Amino acid sequence: MKLLTAWLHASKIRSYWRPLILIGAGVFLVVTFWVSSRYPQLSSKAERVGEALPTMAFSNQVLESTVDDPAWWQILASSINWLEGMKIGMTFGVLLGALLHTILRYYPLKIGNNLYLNSLKGALIGVPMGVCANCAVPTACGVTRGHGRVEVALGFLFSSPNFNPVVVTMTFMALPLGMVITKYAILLLLIAVIVPSLIRFLERKQPLQVVTADEDAGACAIDLPDGDCGQPFFAAFVELAREYRKNVWMLLKPTITLMLLASVAAATMLVLIPWDTLLSGENPLQLAIVSMCSVFMPVPIALDVLFAAHLQAQGVHSGYVMLFLMTLGTYSIIPAVYLWREVSKTLAATLFAFFLATGFTLGLLF
Repeated sequence: MKLLTAWLHASKIRSYWRPLILIGAGVFLVVTFWVSSRYPQLSSKAERVGEALPTMAFSNQVLESTVDDPAWWQILASSINWLEGMKIGMTFGVLLGALLHTILRYYPLKIGNNLYLNSLKGALIGVPMGVCANCAVPTACGVTRGHGRVEVALGFLFSSPNFNPVVVTMTFMALPLGMVITKYAILLLLIAVIVPSLIRFLERKQPLQVVTADEDAGACAIDLPDGDCGQPFFAAFVELAREYRKNVWMLLKPTITLMLLASVAAATMLVLIPWDTLLSGENPLQLAIVSMCSVFMPVPIALDVLFAAHLQAQGVHSGYVMLFLMTLGTYSIIPAVYLWREVSKTLAATLFAFFLATGFTLGLLF
C-alpha cells in the first residue's frame, strides 16, 4: 500500500516516467502484433494443415511461377514470396529487439548466474511471442547487445517458434504422437541442458566476447526514485524515443541485408535442388543432404508442421517427415549468421552441426 501511495504521489511519479513509458511501449507493441497479425495468421495456418503448400519456405504466393518458367524468374518470384511471408514477423522482431536494447540500456538485466535457469526463463518469455527462429534473431540481438545473457536470448529463440500454444496444438493434431513427443523432448533437452552446458563450456576460461553497445554510463536504476532520474514526462519521452530510434536503426541495417541474402539463398535452393529426387530415396547420403538443406532453410513460423504434414499426406517416407519436423524452422542460416558474427563462431557451428546430426539420425530411425 505504501508503494502504491508513493507511485501515485505527484512529486514522486516523475521518477518513474522512464519505466512507465517503456512498459507502455512494450505492451502496445506486443498486443498490436498479436491481435493484428500473429494469432490470426497462426489460426489461418492451423486450418490449412494437410493442404498442399507451394514450397517448404512460404505458404502464400505474391508472384506465381511454374517449373516451365526460366530459373531466374522462379528464383526472383520465390525470393519476393519469402520476403512477403517474413516482413511482419521480422518488423516486429526488429522493433521488439530495439525496445529490449533500450530497456537494458537503462535497467541492466539482473537474472542470476545459473545458466540453466536463465535459458528456461528466456524460453518462457518466448512461448507466447510467436515469432519464427529468423524473426527472433533481432530480438535476441537486442538482448545480447544490451548486455543480456546469451542463454536467455537462445532460450527465447528456440522456444518462440516451437512452443507457442497454437503451434503445439497444430503439431499434435497433424502428426503421429511418437514424432511429436520426440521433437519436443529434444527441444526441451536443447533449451534446458545442451545450450547452457555448451555456453558454460565456452565460458570456462572467460566470458563470451559478445558484440554490445557500450553506452551504459550514467544509466539510472529503477529502484532509485529520488535520484537524478526524475525528469518531466516530455523530456523522458524524447530521450527514450531518440535512444529507441538509434537502436532500431542499428538492428535494421544488418537485418535488411541478411533478409535479402537469405531470400535469394532460400529461393535458389528451392529452385535448383531436385527435391523430388532427393525425397524419393532413403539412403544415408540423401538423408544427410536433405538434413543440411532443412537446417539451412529459413522459414516462417509453423511451416515445419505444415510441410511435414503435407509430406505425410503425400506418402513420403516417414524419416523425411520426422527430419523436417525436427529441423525445418528450428534453426537456420539467419540465427547461425547472428551467432557467428556477434556471439561465438564455435557456438554457431556447433548448433548447426547438432541439428544436422539430429535430423540425419531421426531420418534413419523413423
